[in-house]
Amino acid sequence: MLPGLRRVRPENLHLTLAFLGWTPDERLPDAEAAAKGAAAKVTPFRIALDRAGRFPERGRPRVVWLGIGQGVEDVGRVGAGVAAGLRARSLRFDERPLSPHLTLARVREDAGLPEARTVAAAVEGLHIAPIAFDVGAITLFESVLSPKGPRYTARATCPLTAARERQ
Repeated sequence: MLPGLRRVRPENLHLTLAFLGWTPDERLPDAEAAAKGAAAKVTPFRIALDRAGRFPERGRPRVVWLGIGQGVEDVGRVGAGVAAGLRARSLRFDERPLSPHLTLARVREDAGLPEARTVAAAVEGLHIAPIAFDVGAITLFESVLSPKGPRYTARATCPLTAARERQ
């Protein structure tokens, strides 16, 4: 592990399709309905994580991530469906363009400039053997932040259920 990094625990790895922030409990059924609506329009698909990067791309890195090659269009379609469903239900969410990635680590706030530069250089030279897996559902997670890091709790799982076209 590079100095200055705080890795994401394996049980917390996920791809974010939409970030809602604080949402009242009574609006959670609307968020679930948005996810179900998007999931009903997509068949299960395969993705491959095959590249590494950092946010931001210039300057001091804050996040180290894996990006999607194969399946990025499918993820984009699902994300657009979720966003449309959230808008239709007047749920607020982060409207920035979807940049699908898997966060591996965050650069510690107290990391010095030499550590940040080491992280940036390491990420730029990193080559990733593709890690492929099947995507069959959207999960609505609640995240609770604490000094020990975030805790994610699955609130709903929505299987991808669109019928495949017959050949």
